[in-house]
Amino acid sequence: MSKTSTLSPRVRGFIEWRLEHYREDKRILQEYRAELLPSNTARYGLEAAGGHGGNGRPTEAMGVKLTTNPYILELERAVEAVEHVTGRLSPERLRLVELVYWRGTHTIEGAAAALHVSRRTAYRWANEILTAVALELGYTAI
Repeated sequence: MSKTSTLSPRVRGFIEWRLEHYREDKRILQEYRAELLPSNTARYGLEAAGGHGGNGRPTEAMGVKLTTNPYILELERAVEAVEHVTGRLSPERLRLVELVYWRGTHTIEGAAAALHVSRRTAYRWANEILTAVALELGYTAI
């Protein structure tokens, strides 16, 4: 049984962390967006008080924050990478991700038993999934 990965231990650990925190990252990203874009109606022009100072284009300022904040950009990139990879998985492989990384209720061996596949197959699936996310994020090359 091969438990090895083509990813370095540091990259593998980081990608596992990203998978484990995907749902939290997605929630945080949605909160940032809701906080920075509170309305679907753009508010251009001068402030309601008639002031000429400051930013008279609050919607534009919020959009700039969303597109330039490094933390938000990294969260968005990580969430999109996980969604892109998991969106293409078979139901069995997605269940492995759910059990091992999202719920954290199973080890890879335990997930293998729950999915009625060999340990070797479960490790291979996990390695393929982690590698796919790492490729999406640009942390490894083929």
